[in-house]
Amino acid sequence: MVRKLTYMLFFLLSVAEGYGQQLISYVTVSHTDPYVGQPVQMTVSVYTETWFTQGVDVGNIQVEGALTVYFRSLPNQRTFNGKRFTGVDFIYNLFPTQPGPLRITPLHIDVVSPRPGDSKGIKHTLATKAKKLTVKDIPLGINPNEWLVSSSLDVSQRWNASLITVKVGDVLQRTITRSAGGTLSEFIPAAVWDSVAGVGIYPKRPITRTEKTKTYVSGFRSETVNYLFEKEGTVILPKQEFLHWNVRYNKYYKRIIDSITINVAPNPNLGILTGIKKQLESETKAEQEPEQKAKLIFGMTWKEFLKLIATVLALSVIAFYSLKWALLNVRERYRTYKESEQNAFRRVRWSLRYKKKSKFFDFAKRWLLKLELKERSLDFFIQQYGTENLRQNYIILKTNVFDNNTSINPNYSVLNKELALARKQFLKKRMSVQKHEVQQQEKDWLNPIGIGE
Repeated sequence: MVRKLTYMLFFLLSVAEGYGQQLISYVTVSHTDPYVGQPVQMTVSVYTETWFTQGVDVGNIQVEGALTVYFRSLPNQRTFNGKRFTGVDFIYNLFPTQPGPLRITPLHIDVVSPRPGDSKGIKHTLATKAKKLTVKDIPLGINPNEWLVSSSLDVSQRWNASLITVKVGDVLQRTITRSAGGTLSEFIPAAVWDSVAGVGIYPKRPITRTEKTKTYVSGFRSETVNYLFEKEGTVILPKQEFLHWNVRYNKYYKRIIDSITINVAPNPNLGILTGIKKQLESETKAEQEPEQKAKLIFGMTWKEFLKLIATVLALSVIAFYSLKWALLNVRERYRTYKESEQNAFRRVRWSLRYKKKSKFFDFAKRWLLKLELKERSLDFFIQQYGTENLRQNYIILKTNVFDNNTSINPNYSVLNKELALARKQFLKKRMSVQKHEVQQQEKDWLNPIGIGE
């Protein structure tokens, strides 16, 4: 029952009518109070009472304050208000990046769908309603630098050499890799390398990646550190703890790499220690410098720079398409006018004004083709809508042209004026008929019994 009421609400809020057809678009989310980093499934649904003749274009969906990941689209059928609709659901995951209110702005979706009983697609632009979410902050007592929301977490480590025969001056490389299900690599926190007496620690730049299928996403983070053993004796590398919050079970899980004990043997050749240390420091600095330099671009952070570029591009695109639309609109309006009944009749009146007898009948023939007449002839039109004065002058004009009888000439001024009045009578009658047809269609549409019969 609740589900039916929900669909009914979507129908009332999101239904769009155009060209005598119904289309529906709306957005649903799996929950409205996620934690920072917790995925929210967002479904964008678009439905029509007929079918789509082209692919549905939902555009590049971006939500401020969240990372958006597209998964797949699913064709679907659903009943709204007792009527069967065909459509498609687009499934995304939203990953909130900060606590507080999160707003999914209205989406504008371009579709092409025919009216009932027709096969020619008509373009429509649908708009969804905005959605509001409240993102919860990291729970109290949990270190923000360790916070990770994931459905699973796998941790592994490897060394580039044996830990049994280690002496002063040796460099061992340790790599810890984490694979987190249901999240992105951006949300996997950096590993913490605790300082150890007698050991130099030189982290390398982490390697991250996100893998996605049509139904699942997972993040990977691989971090490598170089240990330089500077003193002989026993060295204990502390244990590593990696935590993750499993929303499904509402529970905090911990993955642990136990502490490691290494016996460092003496090395009579201590002169190499200084050179190795400088080399590691140089390598670490070289890896960190590109990241530091990339933080400032023309005196701006990369986020500020990207926002500036995005703003400039957006304004440029808006200006370009506005100008293009204006030119196309002017061109289309001019083309429409040239092909219009109004322009055709203007030519008819021009021929009468300047007494162009032969051109009058040619222009009149073209004009009549644009009128919805039972019989597209000037004789029929004047007989139906003209006055006696117009009929008499028209007969005289026909005698002049076709019988070559110029003993009497028509009054061109009267012809011009009376023909304009006849056209006015015709347009008035046609508008009255069209208005009645529209009222009848609206009456049929609003009467569900009438529709079903």
